[in-house]
Amino acid sequence: MIVSVIRRGGVPTRARLMACVVTIGELLPHLSGLRVERVEIRPEVLLITALTRDDVPRVCPGCGRESGWAHSRYVRRVADEAVGGRAVVIELSVRRLYCENTDCPKVTFAEQVNGLTERYQRRTPALRRLVEAVAVALAGSAGARLLLVLHQALAGTTVLNCLIRIRLPGRAVPRVVGIDAFALLKGHRYATVIVNADTGERNGGTARPALLDRDGLAA
Repeated sequence: MIVSVIRRGGVPTRARLMACVVTIGELLPHLSGLRVERVEIRPEVLLITALTRDDVPRVCPGCGRESGWAHSRYVRRVADEAVGGRAVVIELSVRRLYCENTDCPKVTFAEQVNGLTERYQRRTPALRRLVEAVAVALAGSAGARLLLVLHQALAGTTVLNCLIRIRLPGRAVPRVVGIDAFALLKGHRYATVIVNADTGERNGGTARPALLDRDGLAA
Protein backbone atom coordinates (compact mmCIF):
# COMPACT_ATOMS: atom_id res chain seq x y z
CA MET A 1 0.00 0.00 0.00
CA ILE A 2 1.06 3.58 -0.72
CA VAL A 3 -0.42 6.43 1.33
CA SER A 4 -0.84 9.58 -0.76
CA VAL A 5 -1.32 12.83 1.20
CA ILE A 6 -3.15 15.59 -0.68
CA ARG A 7 -2.14 19.11 0.34
CA ARG A 8 -4.03 22.35 -0.15
CA GLY A 9 -2.15 25.52 0.51
CA GLY A 10 0.63 23.55 2.16
CA VAL A 11 -1.75 22.00 4.71
CA PRO A 12 -2.51 18.27 4.47
CA THR A 13 -6.29 17.77 4.17
CA ARG A 14 -6.85 14.05 3.65
CA ALA A 15 -5.02 10.83 2.91
CA ARG A 16 -5.85 8.42 0.12
CA LEU A 17 -4.79 4.78 -0.04
CA MET A 18 -3.48 3.54 -3.38
CA ALA A 19 -2.86 -0.11 -4.18
CA CYS A 20 0.65 -0.89 -5.42
CA VAL A 21 1.05 -4.21 -7.23
CA VAL A 22 4.63 -5.49 -7.48
CA THR A 23 5.41 -9.05 -8.55
CA ILE A 24 8.13 -11.10 -6.91
CA GLY A 25 9.94 -11.19 -10.26
CA GLU A 26 10.13 -7.40 -10.35
CA LEU A 27 11.31 -7.17 -6.75
CA LEU A 28 13.83 -10.02 -7.09
CA PRO A 29 14.62 -10.40 -10.82
CA HIS A 30 16.69 -13.58 -10.36
CA LEU A 31 13.50 -15.36 -9.25
CA SER A 32 11.49 -14.36 -12.32
CA GLY A 33 11.90 -17.71 -14.09
CA LEU A 34 10.86 -19.80 -11.08
CA ARG A 35 7.60 -20.89 -9.50
CA VAL A 36 7.51 -19.16 -6.12
CA GLU A 37 5.28 -21.16 -3.80
CA ARG A 38 5.62 -19.31 -0.49
CA VAL A 39 7.23 -16.24 1.05
CA GLU A 40 7.52 -16.42 4.83
CA ILE A 41 8.56 -13.40 6.86
CA ARG A 42 10.32 -14.30 10.10
CA PRO A 43 11.83 -11.94 12.69
CA GLU A 44 15.35 -12.12 11.23
CA VAL A 45 15.01 -13.90 7.90
CA LEU A 46 12.90 -13.82 4.76
CA LEU A 47 12.31 -17.43 3.65
CA ILE A 48 11.34 -17.99 0.02
CA THR A 49 10.24 -21.42 -1.19
CA ALA A 50 10.47 -21.92 -4.95
CA LEU A 51 11.05 -24.56 -7.60
CA THR A 52 12.36 -24.58 -11.14
CA ARG A 53 10.02 -25.09 -14.07
CA ASP A 54 9.74 -28.50 -15.67
CA ASP A 55 9.44 -27.09 -19.19
CA VAL A 56 12.78 -25.23 -19.19
CA PRO A 57 15.75 -27.23 -20.55
CA ARG A 58 19.21 -26.78 -19.05
CA VAL A 59 22.68 -27.02 -20.55
CA CYS A 60 24.83 -29.99 -19.59
CA PRO A 61 28.19 -28.78 -18.17
CA GLY A 62 29.94 -31.78 -19.71
CA CYS A 63 29.02 -31.39 -23.39
CA GLY A 64 27.01 -28.15 -23.64
CA ARG A 65 23.88 -29.85 -24.96
CA GLU A 66 20.46 -28.90 -23.62
CA SER A 67 18.32 -31.46 -21.82
CA GLY A 68 14.90 -31.44 -20.20
CA TRP A 69 14.82 -35.13 -19.24
CA ALA A 70 14.32 -35.11 -15.48
CA HIS A 71 15.89 -37.73 -13.24
CA SER A 72 14.82 -36.45 -9.79
CA ARG A 73 14.55 -33.36 -7.60
CA TYR A 74 16.25 -32.15 -4.45
CA VAL A 75 16.19 -28.95 -2.36
CA ARG A 76 19.02 -26.44 -2.12
CA ARG A 77 19.19 -23.69 0.50
CA VAL A 78 20.74 -20.60 -1.07
CA ALA A 79 21.52 -17.42 0.86
CA ASP A 80 20.84 -14.11 -0.87
CA GLU A 81 21.41 -10.41 -0.19
CA ALA A 82 19.39 -8.93 2.66
CA VAL A 83 16.01 -7.30 1.99
CA GLY A 84 14.44 -4.83 4.40
CA GLY A 85 16.96 -5.57 7.14
CA ARG A 86 16.38 -9.33 6.96
CA ALA A 87 18.65 -12.03 5.61
CA VAL A 88 17.14 -13.90 2.68
CA VAL A 89 17.18 -17.68 2.34
CA ILE A 90 15.80 -19.38 -0.76
CA GLU A 91 14.71 -23.01 -0.46
CA LEU A 92 14.94 -23.99 -4.10
CA SER A 93 13.78 -27.31 -5.52
CA VAL A 94 15.99 -28.10 -8.52
CA ARG A 95 16.09 -31.00 -10.95
CA ARG A 96 18.76 -33.53 -11.64
CA LEU A 97 18.65 -34.14 -15.37
CA TYR A 98 19.81 -36.90 -17.65
CA CYS A 99 22.22 -35.82 -20.36
CA GLU A 100 20.68 -36.81 -23.70
CA ASN A 101 24.08 -37.02 -25.36
CA THR A 102 25.15 -40.67 -25.20
CA ASP A 103 28.81 -39.71 -25.78
CA CYS A 104 28.91 -37.32 -22.81
CA PRO A 105 30.84 -38.59 -19.75
CA LYS A 106 28.16 -37.07 -17.47
CA VAL A 107 25.16 -39.35 -17.17
CA THR A 108 23.23 -36.87 -15.00
CA PHE A 109 23.80 -33.29 -13.93
CA ALA A 110 22.20 -30.77 -11.57
CA GLU A 111 20.56 -27.78 -13.18
CA GLN A 112 21.80 -24.27 -12.44
CA VAL A 113 19.66 -21.12 -12.55
CA ASN A 114 21.38 -18.08 -14.06
CA GLY A 115 21.84 -15.32 -11.50
CA LEU A 116 20.67 -17.54 -8.64
CA THR A 117 22.78 -20.69 -8.27
CA GLU A 118 26.34 -21.76 -8.97
CA ARG A 119 28.00 -25.16 -8.66
CA TYR A 120 29.14 -25.97 -5.11
CA GLN A 121 27.91 -22.58 -3.82
CA ARG A 122 25.43 -21.86 -1.03
CA ARG A 123 25.18 -18.19 -1.95
CA THR A 124 23.72 -16.38 -4.94
CA PRO A 125 26.24 -14.77 -7.32
CA ALA A 126 25.22 -11.33 -6.03
CA LEU A 127 25.88 -12.30 -2.40
CA ARG A 128 29.13 -14.04 -3.37
CA ARG A 129 30.38 -10.84 -5.04
CA LEU A 130 29.42 -8.86 -1.92
CA VAL A 131 31.31 -11.24 0.38
CA GLU A 132 34.33 -11.23 -1.92
CA ALA A 133 34.41 -7.41 -2.02
CA VAL A 134 34.33 -7.26 1.79
CA ALA A 135 36.97 -10.00 2.02
CA VAL A 136 39.33 -8.13 -0.33
CA ALA A 137 38.91 -4.90 1.64
CA LEU A 138 38.99 -6.23 5.22
CA ALA A 139 39.91 -9.95 5.12
CA GLY A 140 38.90 -12.18 8.07
CA SER A 141 37.43 -11.03 11.38
CA ALA A 142 37.02 -7.39 10.34
CA GLY A 143 35.18 -8.48 7.20
CA ALA A 144 32.93 -10.76 9.26
CA ARG A 145 31.99 -7.83 11.51
CA LEU A 146 31.04 -5.67 8.55
CA LEU A 147 29.02 -8.50 6.97
CA LEU A 148 27.12 -8.85 10.23
CA VAL A 149 25.98 -5.23 9.82
CA LEU A 150 24.82 -6.24 6.32
CA HIS A 151 22.77 -9.08 7.90
CA GLN A 152 25.16 -11.81 6.76
CA ALA A 153 26.46 -13.96 9.63
CA LEU A 154 29.79 -15.45 8.48
CA ALA A 155 32.79 -16.54 10.51
CA GLY A 156 36.14 -14.87 9.94
CA THR A 157 37.59 -18.14 8.62
CA THR A 158 34.75 -18.38 6.08
CA VAL A 159 35.53 -14.87 4.85
CA LEU A 160 39.19 -15.84 4.49
CA ASN A 161 38.23 -18.95 2.52
CA CYS A 162 36.19 -16.78 0.17
CA LEU A 163 39.22 -14.53 -0.25
CA ILE A 164 41.50 -17.46 -1.04
CA ARG A 165 39.11 -18.80 -3.69
CA ILE A 166 39.12 -15.55 -5.67
CA ARG A 167 40.92 -16.12 -8.93
CA LEU A 168 43.82 -13.73 -9.40
CA PRO A 169 43.94 -11.73 -12.63
CA GLY A 170 46.40 -12.94 -15.23
CA ARG A 171 49.71 -11.12 -15.58
CA ALA A 172 51.67 -10.54 -18.74
CA VAL A 173 55.04 -12.28 -19.01
CA PRO A 174 57.77 -9.66 -18.40
CA ARG A 175 60.21 -9.04 -21.23
CA VAL A 176 63.20 -8.36 -18.95
CA VAL A 177 63.61 -9.41 -15.32
CA GLY A 178 66.13 -8.65 -12.63
CA ILE A 179 66.95 -11.05 -9.77
CA ASP A 180 68.41 -10.19 -6.39
CA ALA A 181 69.13 -12.71 -3.59
CA PHE A 182 69.49 -11.66 0.05
CA ALA A 183 69.82 -13.29 3.46
CA LEU A 184 66.88 -13.43 5.85
CA LEU A 185 69.11 -15.17 8.40
CA LYS A 186 72.77 -15.06 7.46
CA GLY A 187 74.08 -18.52 6.70
CA HIS A 188 70.69 -20.19 7.19
CA ARG A 189 67.80 -18.62 5.22
CA TYR A 190 67.88 -16.79 1.91
CA ALA A 191 65.23 -15.23 -0.31
CA THR A 192 64.96 -13.94 -3.84
CA VAL A 193 63.32 -10.84 -5.26
CA ILE A 194 62.28 -10.95 -8.91
CA VAL A 195 61.74 -7.53 -10.49
CA ASN A 196 60.00 -6.73 -13.73
CA ALA A 197 62.54 -4.37 -15.26
CA ASP A 198 59.90 -2.63 -17.41
CA THR A 199 57.36 -1.84 -14.67
CA GLY A 200 59.35 -2.21 -11.44
CA GLU A 201 56.86 -4.77 -10.09
CA ARG A 202 58.37 -7.15 -7.55
CA ASN A 203 57.65 -10.76 -6.69
CA GLY A 204 59.21 -12.46 -3.68
CA GLY A 205 59.94 -16.18 -3.54
CA THR A 206 62.19 -18.67 -5.23
CA ALA A 207 63.43 -17.81 -8.68
CA ARG A 208 63.36 -21.22 -10.31
CA PRO A 209 59.60 -22.02 -10.08
CA ALA A 210 58.72 -18.46 -11.06
CA LEU A 211 60.81 -18.63 -14.24
CA LEU A 212 59.91 -22.12 -15.40
CA ASP A 213 57.75 -22.24 -18.55
CA ARG A 214 58.01 -18.50 -19.03
CA ASP A 215 58.47 -18.17 -22.76
CA GLY A 216 59.28 -14.70 -23.99
CA LEU A 217 61.86 -13.63 -21.43
CA ALA A 218 64.71 -11.72 -23.05
CA ALA A 219 67.07 -11.89 -20.07
